[in-house]
Amino acid sequence: MSETPPGTRVGRKQRVLLRIEAFSRRRWRAVLLGALALFLVSSWIGSKIHLESDVLKLIPEGNRKVDTFRQALKDFGSIDYLIVLLEAGEGESTEDLEEFSDAFAEGLLEREDLVESVEYRFQPDARFLSLFTENALLFLPPEELPTIAARLEDRAIERQVKENRLALASPAGALAESLVLNDPLGLMPLFVDRLLSHRGALKLDLSTGYYLSTDARSLILLVKPRRASQDLAFSRTLLAAADAAAEAARLRIEEESGRLPRIAVRYTGNPATLVEEAGLLTRTMGITGSAAFIAVLGLYLVCYRRFATLFYSSVPLLLGQAMTFAVAFFVLGGLNSASVALPALLMGLGTDFTIVMYARYVEERRAGRSLAEATELMVGEGGLGVFTGAITSAGTFYALCISGYRGLSDLGFLIGTGILLCGVAILFLLPAMITWNEGVRRRREDPVQKLHLQSIGLERLITFSAARPKTVLVATGLLVAVAIAGSFGLAFDDNINSLRSTDSNAYRAQQVVAERFGASLSYMTAIAEAPDLREAEALAFKVRERLEPFLADGTIGRYESILNYLPPASRQEQVIAAVRAGASGAFDAARIHATFVRALDAEGFRADAFADYLARMDRFLAPTRPITLADLEGKGLGRLVDRYVKRDGDRVRIVTYLYPTDPRWKRLAPPGLVEALSADDPGITVTGTNVVSQELRRLFARDATRAVALGLALVAALLWIDFKSVRLTAIALAQLLSGVALMLGVMRVFDLPINYANAFVATMIMGVGIDYSIHIVHRLHGNGGVVDEGVLETAKGVVLAALTNVAGFGTLGLGDYPAMRSIGLVALVGSVTCLLTALTLVPALLARRQERS
Repeated sequence: MSETPPGTRVGRKQRVLLRIEAFSRRRWRAVLLGALALFLVSSWIGSKIHLESDVLKLIPEGNRKVDTFRQALKDFGSIDYLIVLLEAGEGESTEDLEEFSDAFAEGLLEREDLVESVEYRFQPDARFLSLFTENALLFLPPEELPTIAARLEDRAIERQVKENRLALASPAGALAESLVLNDPLGLMPLFVDRLLSHRGALKLDLSTGYYLSTDARSLILLVKPRRASQDLAFSRTLLAAADAAAEAARLRIEEESGRLPRIAVRYTGNPATLVEEAGLLTRTMGITGSAAFIAVLGLYLVCYRRFATLFYSSVPLLLGQAMTFAVAFFVLGGLNSASVALPALLMGLGTDFTIVMYARYVEERRAGRSLAEATELMVGEGGLGVFTGAITSAGTFYALCISGYRGLSDLGFLIGTGILLCGVAILFLLPAMITWNEGVRRRREDPVQKLHLQSIGLERLITFSAARPKTVLVATGLLVAVAIAGSFGLAFDDNINSLRSTDSNAYRAQQVVAERFGASLSYMTAIAEAPDLREAEALAFKVRERLEPFLADGTIGRYESILNYLPPASRQEQVIAAVRAGASGAFDAARIHATFVRALDAEGFRADAFADYLARMDRFLAPTRPITLADLEGKGLGRLVDRYVKRDGDRVRIVTYLYPTDPRWKRLAPPGLVEALSADDPGITVTGTNVVSQELRRLFARDATRAVALGLALVAALLWIDFKSVRLTAIALAQLLSGVALMLGVMRVFDLPINYANAFVATMIMGVGIDYSIHIVHRLHGNGGVVDEGVLETAKGVVLAALTNVAGFGTLGLGDYPAMRSIGLVALVGSVTCLLTALTLVPALLARRQERS
């Protein structure tokens, strides 16, 4: 029954393709109805897929350094905090900003179901102040006790009391009165810096107690939610509550003062970022997918000049997309900021097969064959290239699955699967649709008269290259050599934030916060972990001691630890012992008491006004036991302790924050720092964005090399299986590698850096670019190496396929993500370079072989 020309050898692959063609042509109603049902079910399933907007989930898992960094962010990085930025408008004073922040915080704290705390001003608990003043000596290292002893000598006490009298007699005497009563010996300035060290990475103006920027025009609030920021429904509710609190604050101030405050409220931090990113992912996927769909269909209409081609191209493509999203729901559960590029990429890649097969159908029909003969040749012979192209393309994308970067592995899996599903949809649907439209449906004119394929003339490069093979080979070789040499100068952008949108309000607010308050992830952390608190404190103290050389040479500008507030118990015990040893000398409470009262009388002060201070002084000079974390937590500093200490079952972790001075250390760890602080001690881990960036670069280089090598091996193996010829396989590989080399050269010329996303485009282009040569090699080889109109028609289809890829990839430039835009731009360049090598290098090599035979 087969209309295959007599004498033609039909292989197993071709027999399967012919059976599919016969079934689809004869059972076209069942095929179209089945496709409709499958599309509806797949679309319903795919609509349930969720969008993952947390960029931290894109970096590799299972690596100790990376996992430690992720855990450190979770435990100590305030990663779930909502950061609220208040900005004073024109005419608004600092006092207005502070008044608004009070009203806003008060309103937000009413939502106890959403908010655990709001931190925006320095308000030490009175209980802690009492604990601190009565035990201040224990908060100092033993080596600083001589400084305190010097302030407690008789002459020093007398001199300080005299200075107090002079201060009260000055024009600012009213302001000095409270200070004199609460700290008449002037000791508190020696301790107070430790109270202010809780500022963390923020650079604040605390002159009024509020978290103000240095220009006093902005104020920051740190809102701790009740639940994790990854709970998008909760985060949306939290943001809505923040908006409501801001509006209530405006109305309250307007009612009280008669003016509407001009205070801008902006949000950043993980809750705001993830909520906005989720919306941007949906928008980006819709915009780029729709733009790619319109661009691809527009190319069909321009090149074929038939509305029927829109039907032939769109139906299989939509079905393939819908099935891919259904697979994504069951296998992955969601899409992220990298895999959201799927619709646009698949629009360009999934339609290649329709183009090449329909081009063959047009050719056969214009040659006088019947519809059945044309569709049989379209699938039976044209389908061979489609089959190999689909397998090789999918294989190279599946090679990305070895990457530890989830965004890339997900993208590779989805596009590989999508290509296969689109290929299957096309094989079944195209014969059925052609049969219905051109064989069953009544038409006023013969459809054959309207069958033709327009092109932009690029297919003529085949004729040129076949006629001048040596010229083409030499020119291509020189260009490839120059491109390879230039590619070694390509820069690498390792900024993981390229996977986030730079156009979101949360991102812009984050940049403002970083600029005005210095809040960023550029600090490092040294984490001491042990079974109990005492051991963890000892390890943290080792970190402090090992840090000394780096503080001395300026590598580390400052550090923060719970030890700033609470020295280890062993050090406090040294202080207690030293104070007891000086009980009859430097720390003699009776002498100090008597000298102070005598000095007060000499300067005209009433001693009874200082009775409370004298009582505290007696306790201050007689510490009995070390202060513990429980004391701090019981005196209102629980949140402070949580910043530095994490208890998890039978493990205790204490973090030390390190702030390098040189901007270079934002990307690289200072030489020797990590090794010096950890000192091969398994209980100490040093991490940070710079440490993890180095590890990510190493993992990335490994994954990229493996993916490219695996993709190349898959392509080579599949080509050999298809061609059964080492020479044909080598020709196709030469075309592919030349196209990729030229792509890298163009990137160097236009200064396009490699990043974590677009570096894997080389693997992706192997799957895309090899299709171009497969179809031309198949046709030229089957044609005995002769370049005739049939070969040129196939070339037209290849050109159109490349143009649809360019259209699909190019629409990624409309997205909100730098990484996505870079993928689209580099893939666009690679598609063009691989097309040019397919149209030039392949015919030049095959023509050369033919001339020798």
